[in-house]
Amino acid sequence: MVYAAVRGIIFIVLLLIIGSQTAADLVRRGLQADPELDPAIHVRLRRMLAPLLIAFVVACLAKLALQILSIRDPGDPITSDLVEAVVGSRPWGASWVLQISATFLFLGWLAIGGARKGLANFIAAAFSWLLAWNQSGMGHAAGGKWPGSLGRWLDTVHILGLGLWLGTLTALAIVAFPMLRGEERLPSLARVVRAFSLVARIGVATVIVSGVIVAIRYVGPIATIAQSSWGRLLLIKIACMLGVMALGWYNWRVVTPALDGRHPTCRQRLRTAVRLELALGFVMLVLTAFLVASALPGEG
Repeated sequence: MVYAAVRGIIFIVLLLIIGSQTAADLVRRGLQADPELDPAIHVRLRRMLAPLLIAFVVACLAKLALQILSIRDPGDPITSDLVEAVVGSRPWGASWVLQISATFLFLGWLAIGGARKGLANFIAAAFSWLLAWNQSGMGHAAGGKWPGSLGRWLDTVHILGLGLWLGTLTALAIVAFPMLRGEERLPSLARVVRAFSLVARIGVATVIVSGVIVAIRYVGPIATIAQSSWGRLLLIKIACMLGVMALGWYNWRVVTPALDGRHPTCRQRLRTAVRLELALGFVMLVLTAFLVASALPGEG
């Protein structure tokens, strides 16, 4: 349970790292006509990165401690040899070392003002990919069910898709939407929501495609999906996913036009839809953490 909770925290923070950068880019493009607000929101979104990366380091250290405890015999002391055995293992230990090293490099790049330099978006995206890639090396994707590194590529795409979708929505809900209050800000809010809609659809598409391929590989025939605890958890996750997709469609086809038309209840509609979407998304991430920490069908 504790291990699943730590993995859940890592997933959430990782998605927010990806999403805060994407949200900053959306705001910059969506608010070009609003020079007063654009810099303020953009700066706040960029400032989220450093605290998120520090939280990510803490969570990764907690994950290492739990991994060490999981292989230690009861009553035995934690020795340097035990730590070296975990850190030096492949692929788990190697992925953990590379992930935490990339996080420190990301923090160092931010500390020297990297976010304001040329190629900032490309470098930040590369760091985010490294974090997601190495996350895939500490779960089922690195197991023997996949030829070569195919499983890790699919898992990385899945994580990045969730970051584009739920991570970006969370960052916008925390920073951008509250700063776009008032009747005069409705056009700006509508532009940001419309820009996010395209990103969200791309994220959802990558999540669905990669998720379906992974599920078929792990579970086998669809008829047997409910015969294992892993499969039943997956079914619950799929149900949440369908609910979030329905809300996303509602935002795209109903809420955004209402914002464009300045409908009296458009803001309330947006708040309700975003809250429900994030709540279901949070449940999905909790289930993902349990799925990663649970034995695959036939292994337990």
